[in-house]
Amino acid sequence: MHLAPGLLALVLPEMTDSSVRSRDHRASRLKRSASVGPQSEGAGTASALRVYLTAVLGGAASACAWLVPGTGFSAVLGWIAVLLLVYTVRARRAYLPAFAAGLVGHLIGFYWVAGTVSAFGGFGSLTSALIFSLFVALGALLFLVYALVHHQLPAAFDALALRSATAIVIAELLTIRLFPWHFGHTQIAFTPFVQIAGIGGAMAVSFLMFWLAEVSVRIVVFRERRRTFLVPVILFAWAIGYGVAMMRTFSAPQGLPQEVIVVQGNASLAEKRDLDSARKNLDRIYALSCQAAHPGSLVVWPEGSVPAYIPAAIGKVGHPPVLPWIGDGTALLVGSYSFLPDQRRYNAAFAVYPDGTVPRPYFKQILIPFGESIPFSSYLPWLKGLNAKAGVFSAGTETRVFSYPMRRPDGTATTLKVAPLICYEDTVPALARNASRKGAELLINITSDSWFGRTLAPRQHHLIAAFRAIENRRFLIRATNTGLSGVVDPLGRTIASIPPFAEGTATAQVTPLTYRSAYAYGIGDGPWWALMVVAFGVTVHANGMWRVRLSRP
Repeated sequence: MHLAPGLLALVLPEMTDSSVRSRDHRASRLKRSASVGPQSEGAGTASALRVYLTAVLGGAASACAWLVPGTGFSAVLGWIAVLLLVYTVRARRAYLPAFAAGLVGHLIGFYWVAGTVSAFGGFGSLTSALIFSLFVALGALLFLVYALVHHQLPAAFDALALRSATAIVIAELLTIRLFPWHFGHTQIAFTPFVQIAGIGGAMAVSFLMFWLAEVSVRIVVFRERRRTFLVPVILFAWAIGYGVAMMRTFSAPQGLPQEVIVVQGNASLAEKRDLDSARKNLDRIYALSCQAAHPGSLVVWPEGSVPAYIPAAIGKVGHPPVLPWIGDGTALLVGSYSFLPDQRRYNAAFAVYPDGTVPRPYFKQILIPFGESIPFSSYLPWLKGLNAKAGVFSAGTETRVFSYPMRRPDGTATTLKVAPLICYEDTVPALARNASRKGAELLINITSDSWFGRTLAPRQHHLIAAFRAIENRRFLIRATNTGLSGVVDPLGRTIASIPPFAEGTATAQVTPLTYRSAYAYGIGDGPWWALMVVAFGVTVHANGMWRVRLSRP
């Protein structure tokens, strides 16, 4: 590579005759940081510009990966971004370049946040711009924390080239991202590779990507050769083999199929806010459902499809029905609103059993600030004035699994166990894990992505949600008001869908599964938290030993 000679300056530590430190101190410092590649003072402005350019290109590659979500091109761009970022943080002063990469990545990749803040929160242009700027800055902290941790880790992480992989996991654990994405999400089209999410979640994919990237950079650019560099290569080969095995298992999973019908009425944001239009949308969804339903099918409606507050203890559909009922053995899962006798209100999902029975609904647990609730408004009432249209919902406190009494085509009775997730909740792995552990055989997300408008956000949302199917080895059904609605198989592949901003239904045969994935039933994110604790302990110990050696005459 032509860049290699110039880049060698990045791995040469500063050593001058005027140094006041001892030779032993310099040798110790070299040992701790040689693999990080501190930038020498003689590298000059050109070297600094090269680092910034590499960082910005890495951020741009990351952003572009999110502009073509779920495609093979996105997967390739994800690898390019990781390679460039791994190279960037090897410079001594990589903090600002890394932060710049994060700014570029979020500004371009999630451009739609500005419009969504305005539509969802009801803010003016200036306030929306300020909130978007805050979102970009907070998101960019992921890149900054990655660089900070990378430089603080001691030489013990260099033998296996684990510095970057460890740093990215810690950064993904510690930073707050309002849109909770991981680098591993870019690989959804690389089906064999992403199956390791069934063991370690999306962070397992990120971890292995950065591990391989560090080995590649150190071999190709910095001409390092170590036998231990074979470890991540072997693990990557194993991951592909594991993925192929999972594809054989879940491409046609064992079990009796269940027909699921997803309904998308394509109600715009304006229609959702107008009661008459919302009722017309309800009639439209009901008509679509009746046309597509078959005895024994499960029909899924989007979030807030029924524009009414329904008592949690309704017990059964009414006459005229407040909740829809098709009959003929058809079951429904419907998005609506609910309340308790104490007048607390909830964003809810109602199950309507084939006989018209309605169990206690599921209450959404994670509310969207300034749209569904105003944080701290109970203490500071004036905050409600920031958005007079904001909901006054309370948060639910438990995961619900509905047990639908169904009948198979041959007439035999069976029970279908379904867990709903509302809106943003399908981006939170813990909620889906809890549902699987409580016995859910299908995961269903009902959402209203009309807030995003005609942007790429619905596709990005769908991509992140697809990882819940892999992690839990369950079919994931997603019904949204304006799209993207669809069905995701346990391998993360979308097997049926309705295009965004279209009216229609999608029918799929899914298999209710009880498979106990390692991620859902045992591992979870525990290993990543343990890795962070170990990294912290090793770093503290290494720094302590370095100070002891330095203090010796």
